[in-house]
Amino acid sequence: MIAIGLILAAVGLVLVRLGWEARRPLAAAGWTAVIAALVLLAATAGAWGIAMGGVVAIATALLLVLAAGCTSPVKTRRAPREAPSVSVPRRPRDMMRRAAVFLLVVPVGFVAAQWLAYGAQAAARHGGLGDSDATVLTLFLQPVLWLAIMAVQMTRADARRMVAAPAVAALAGTMLWAAA
Repeated sequence: MIAIGLILAAVGLVLVRLGWEARRPLAAAGWTAVIAALVLLAATAGAWGIAMGGVVAIATALLLVLAAGCTSPVKTRRAPREAPSVSVPRRPRDMMRRAAVFLLVVPVGFVAAQWLAYGAQAAARHGGLGDSDATVLTLFLQPVLWLAIMAVQMTRADARRMVAAPAVAALAGTMLWAAA
């Protein structure tokens, strides 16, 4: 079963690479295969299976990037551009807006990701996963969830819309914790 999971992880990343060329269904199938591979490996070998799947996925991705780099045409050199100017906020309102964005993205996003990771840990322990595997799950999920929350937040136009991602994550963590 471990070999099947490792092969599935590698094939999934190849599908993701093929999906880069505007073939969205292939990319979605690839990510689904990678997630299925990690679930299979976790069920088969626990944290060790997830680690092996991660190594195979990273190695496959590295090989794909290296192959793309070797086969891509050489770009012509352009004249150097001037660095874009960054406007420093002058008004207190602009400073407050930037501070609010920082607070929403960094500490609030972190706490929401941590809460969701703890909820997943509680659900995993309730589902019969051992203490060490549940802890590793939490340590793996927290930075991944935080990155996902920050990515969603940084694509929003204003601070009010940035609240939704950590709120949904915190609600999901609460629901997982309550279900456990």
